[in-house]
Amino acid sequence: MHISRTKKAPCIRLVISVLVGVLVGIALIRLNPYNEASARDMMWAINAARDLWAGRDPYRHTPAIDLVPYPLTAAIVIFPIALFPSVIGLTMLFSIVSACLAYILTRDGSYWRLIMFISPAYFMSLKSIQWSPLFVLVLFLPSLAPILLAKPTLALPVALLINWSPVRLLTVALVGVISFIVMPDWIWRWSSQTGVYDGFIPLFSWFGPLFLVSILFWRNPSSRLFFLMTMIPQHRFFYDQLILWLIPQTRQQMLILTISSWIGFYYIWLSFDTLWVDEMYLLATTYLPAFLIVLWQQPVLKQRLHTLSRFLLDKNKRTDVCQNE
Repeated sequence: MHISRTKKAPCIRLVISVLVGVLVGIALIRLNPYNEASARDMMWAINAARDLWAGRDPYRHTPAIDLVPYPLTAAIVIFPIALFPSVIGLTMLFSIVSACLAYILTRDGSYWRLIMFISPAYFMSLKSIQWSPLFVLVLFLPSLAPILLAKPTLALPVALLINWSPVRLLTVALVGVISFIVMPDWIWRWSSQTGVYDGFIPLFSWFGPLFLVSILFWRNPSSRLFFLMTMIPQHRFFYDQLILWLIPQTRQQMLILTISSWIGFYYIWLSFDTLWVDEMYLLATTYLPAFLIVLWQQPVLKQRLHTLSRFLLDKNKRTDVCQNE
């Protein structure tokens, strides 16, 4: 019977993964009109790849808050997808990435990890056509490391957490070399247009001193991930924070992070005309719960909390005995 279950497990995971991929593809089509003139986030890289193919300047567009150009390496890594119509290419990409993530996340039978797909971070990643799901996949499949060159800021935590091999370093360097061959001055063109970026760094917020505590538990993978995420510039639209959903180690922790984040998302959605609001809402409802989960996972703190609770319980019992006497 045990052998039968073992054989069935990969099949069940495969079916669930395919289903997740299909549902994500449907959601992506429903959430986005796929206007070819749009240059929103990943669409900028796709249009830039098409510009390179057609011999046009990908940095000819005037940058704006909602149109921040990416490094030319983003156009290089997304080039195969740019060969398809947007509705087909992006649907295939996100469906495959989501299916792979679903299969990897459930490798130990922890199907509760699939809750990540119904988080506001994943929802906004689909809505805004973001890179974050691909970066999460790179954490599990480091051979896809060249993708990190698409968004260097968000890539930093992933780059510092994965294991590097000579082949992976070579493939990353190759993408960089190709980008300079295609457009030798792109890095100066790009850097001159990044002044409109309006992000925030969690470590430099009011919560920053509190989040610094996570460095005390650096040996814990969740602590390292959390601390590195607090160091990088990111947007307020929830999608850049998707990697934080790898921190929970139990169903309860995953639900706490997801529900808390949805509360913050819905409050902003109902209270403001835009999601472009103060980062304190995101910090309080996503980063703070993630930080508390990191502390929750530390054996030393668990032991001390258990000792404290036992002490308080014994104290209450002694008080009750004295009062009865």
